[in-house]
Amino acid sequence: MTITNPQVLDMWGIPKLDDSTIILAITDHLGWANPTEQGEHLLMLQAKINAYVAFIESGEIYTEVPGAVGKYPIIQVAALYELSEQGERFIKQATAVLEPLGIGLEFEYNGDKEQFAAFRT
Repeated sequence: MTITNPQVLDMWGIPKLDDSTIILAITDHLGWANPTEQGEHLLMLQAKINAYVAFIESGEIYTEVPGAVGKYPIIQVAALYELSEQGERFIKQATAVLEPLGIGLEFEYNGDKEQFAAFRT
């Protein structure tokens, strides 16, 4: 379960501090340092986000995720590496597109490789 497999919902959860939302998480272990690979990284991220949007808009979220009805969906990218400038632009543009659809988008950087490795198994 990672960004490389757009057919899989990596993780989901309802935050205890805000039970009016549901988080659909994407685990992103790919780096941004290599400019050549940034394009591929962005395409994978876009494909994964699009799959999550389809999951939400189709209503499948309500049959697959208990308690999702009435919750505000937020797609959260849980990343091992900080965004590049190109990645930041993409997240800003994607957020602007998703907001009118009633879907949030967040990017969360977590540079702890050991903790992050647990998400990838």
